[in-house]
Amino acid sequence: MERRQPFIIGLSGGSGSGKTTLADILKEALPWKVSVVALDRFYKNLDTMPLAERKLTNFDHPDSLDLEQFTNVIKELSEGRATSVPIYDFAECNPTREREAVAPAEVILVEGMQILDHTPLLRYLDMRIFLNIDEQTRFQRKVERDMRERGRTYADVLDMWHTRTKPMHGLYVQPGMMNADLVFTQSFGPQVLEVVTKEIHRRMNMWRGEHIDEWLK
Repeated sequence: MERRQPFIIGLSGGSGSGKTTLADILKEALPWKVSVVALDRFYKNLDTMPLAERKLTNFDHPDSLDLEQFTNVIKELSEGRATSVPIYDFAECNPTREREAVAPAEVILVEGMQILDHTPLLRYLDMRIFLNIDEQTRFQRKVERDMRERGRTYADVLDMWHTRTKPMHGLYVQPGMMNADLVFTQSFGPQVLEVVTKEIHRRMNMWRGEHIDEWLK
């Protein structure tokens, strides 16, 4: 049986822009089987460095990411093949030795800050969304998330924002907006979600054409 190629959507935007939340909402809202792959699972292994030193790493710079492995995972999914992704420990600033399976799906949601600025990945993205959310909103969200989920203090997040996150955003995240099909400049509410889902439906039907019904069986 011939493999079916999935429809791959890229979700990008700065730290705290709501990429992960939007991906989770879309996964539940879309009528197709959806798999999600997040770029922040692909930080490089820093086993040779003590934790105190790892915490000083500029994780907002693309060099901190294994973009080659990430792109290969998306390539495998684009070919309808099962794959796996690393499980990352944010408290330890290092990947664990375990991996999580990712099954092929009709729709693949790829989310991450730098994905629209990484040229080798763009060829696999059928639709590209950029969340151009204001800086203050993104900072507030990052503080709440990093303190709640990543074991960081307010002082840690504030220092990271001014010395790494904000400068890297201008260099490696914001330029990716030029490669987006859809750009949103406010936090996504019902209207934004409606626009996104309608556009995905429209593009999928146009892309799949008469074969779209096969995916819904």
